[in-house]
Amino acid sequence: MIERGVRGVLGVGLLLAVVTGCGSGDQHDGHTVARMPTATPAVSAAEPTTAAPITSGAAVAIGEVPGNPNAAKALQPWVRDLTGQDLDTVVRKCWTIEPQNARTMYGDKDAILAAVAQPGVDGQFAVIWKGPVQTVSVKRSEIASGYACPRVYATGSDAAFDDADARYAVRRYLSRWVGKPVNADDVEGRYPLVCAGSVLANNPGRLTGTTGFGEMTTAPSGISDVLVTVPVTNSSGVTQPMVFTVAIGSEGYCINDISG
Repeated sequence: MIERGVRGVLGVGLLLAVVTGCGSGDQHDGHTVARMPTATPAVSAAEPTTAAPITSGAAVAIGEVPGNPNAAKALQPWVRDLTGQDLDTVVRKCWTIEPQNARTMYGDKDAILAAVAQPGVDGQFAVIWKGPVQTVSVKRSEIASGYACPRVYATGSDAAFDDADARYAVRRYLSRWVGKPVNADDVEGRYPLVCAGSVLANNPGRLTGTTGFGEMTTAPSGISDVLVTVPVTNSSGVTQPMVFTVAIGSEGYCINDISG
């Protein structure tokens, strides 16, 4: 799932071990239906013994995570789709991640498979599988869903988020208010978009009566925050610009406050 311009300032450690997560109704819906791998015929003694490439939908070994057995289990159906489905399908299922970013992150299938084959590490905010080229990182909300859509980034770099991620967090939040969430499962209780303990958390009805919204623009604020400005229409038909203060939290970008 929904351009680029990584916020280098986030690489100072704010995003250490922070990672997200998935754009249409069949995504984390796809989290609930896992395809079983088809049986592979036995290889006769006369056939070559060289390893065969991964085939579509084949089961792929996922490195276990000490103390967190659910992590590898939740990543398995996503890996199965990555090997057995077209990229558009995988991106659509991963609606918690900005689509173009997901498309870019999931492009190097071989590097991803090499990473997930390694033992996983249960970090402070996410579970991480580190490969020689790419690192795969999964948020706890993704693991809880049963279909874990990871963030993927170059090994040795930070799991940085960009302006597209900030806009997508606001888009998802507003989409809930107008009654058209990006996915039926996209509710605050499962996928938090409001920063814990924030001004907005203490005033959750700030957008009551919202009926529509328009295109968004972004601007930096302070060390790591992003200001997302978007025209919002209320039930009286009045449209005015609203400014969302977006910050990095344990689940990726979250919304601290709304003004306007």
